[in-house]
Amino acid sequence: MFINKISIDGYRGFGDNQDLNVATPKEALGSGLTVIVGPNNSGKSTVIEAFKAVSLLGQAPSFATGKRNKESGDRVEIKLITETGDSITLKSIVPGSSETEFIEPKIKRDQFKIFVIKSRRTFNPYFDKAIWDRDQFIQNDSINNSGRGTTYERFQYRLFHIQKEPQAFNKVLEKVLYPIPTWTIDQHDTGQHFLKFNYNGNYHDSDGAGEGLLSLFTIIDALYDSKPGEIIVIDEPELSLHPSLQRNLLDLLLEYSKDRQIVVSTHSPYFISWESIINGGEIARIVKEGSKSKIYKLKPDFTKKIKGLMANLNNPHILGLDAKEIFFLNDNVVVVEGQEDVVFYKRLLRILQLELKGSFYGWGIGGADNLELILNILKSLGFKKVACILDNNMAELKDRISKKFKYYSFHTIPTNDIRDKKAVPEKKPIEGLISSCGTKMNEKYADQTIKIVKDINEYYQM
Repeated sequence: MFINKISIDGYRGFGDNQDLNVATPKEALGSGLTVIVGPNNSGKSTVIEAFKAVSLLGQAPSFATGKRNKESGDRVEIKLITETGDSITLKSIVPGSSETEFIEPKIKRDQFKIFVIKSRRTFNPYFDKAIWDRDQFIQNDSINNSGRGTTYERFQYRLFHIQKEPQAFNKVLEKVLYPIPTWTIDQHDTGQHFLKFNYNGNYHDSDGAGEGLLSLFTIIDALYDSKPGEIIVIDEPELSLHPSLQRNLLDLLLEYSKDRQIVVSTHSPYFISWESIINGGEIARIVKEGSKSKIYKLKPDFTKKIKGLMANLNNPHILGLDAKEIFFLNDNVVVVEGQEDVVFYKRLLRILQLELKGSFYGWGIGGADNLELILNILKSLGFKKVACILDNNMAELKDRISKKFKYYSFHTIPTNDIRDKKAVPEKKPIEGLISSCGTKMNEKYADQTIKIVKDINEYYQM
């Protein structure tokens, strides 16, 4: 049984009901991967906490006054909804109270195996002995232990379970980190246990290990003994991990999400996979609008068109790493046609000593023909302030597209290219705003260029 979506109302920043669609695995790479992006303090970690709260076994959790949104009536309601429409609801018993109750009319919480990993994954380097299997950890890892700012204190009990069959754990770990360090659990004469690493005969405990390694241990632990059909939720998997390890970890998550539901909240563009989205994966962007968190989803209609962009071998950057970084901004995106435009507009701004209060979309959109698709992607993900700068010979396109995106800002420069270009056989020279070497402004267009920058900055401040 798979989850179709989670609904959150009244919890922390969610002042009204918001739904997060959860990808359903279809045996294709990344088909069960849901990635949550957005700027800091938008509500991404709140969604992770909501998964934990609604999946708790035992008594319902209490929500302190600071966790209940007053704009939503000082009460909380979190709901898991399956593909068949059945649901599990965690809701306040009465508004203004910390106490909650579970409502499980047809399906029960114990029918789901939801393993939630918080962002702060450090644990005490010295610990007592207890052996917890996967089910015991899920049952005993309370919402308070999984809260913000707390350490991952009970993870050490999983280490004892892992050491019973370390080969299975290490086999998955080495897909991300190779070579893996030799590790074991040892005991001090005081009776306390510790995690011991052997690096070429040099031993140290987990207190001396890097945070990235320990974080990776907790993530691999959630994966290695999971079963098809289970649900794994990870907050900020990128923490303390080198970019190369982030890429390896994404590959592992894509593989596991062929038959498991994996939800990731991240600040890293390395965890956005267009291949996953084409195969049915989900991407959602959470932003703060006023005092409320809002969830925006990429519409499935764009999947085929995104596949076409991925096939553009001449412009692989259109959906590349730099373009993915845009999804983590609050807003104020600047869209230009190509790589040259990004490079030379930045030079032009330096020459004019102007600041453009926005961020360029990657290295351009690979040509004006891609403009409508890129704007549709940005619009579906909730971007409100997008400015487009096109060459003068794209005025007709600007007029047509601007009618479809009335809240975005559109501009054409006074020349047919950003820079001068010499004539080549069968091609006339092109006059640009800046010299071909990018060092000298075409002075007769200075006032018009300055006006475009000022107009965009004023638009961003509206």
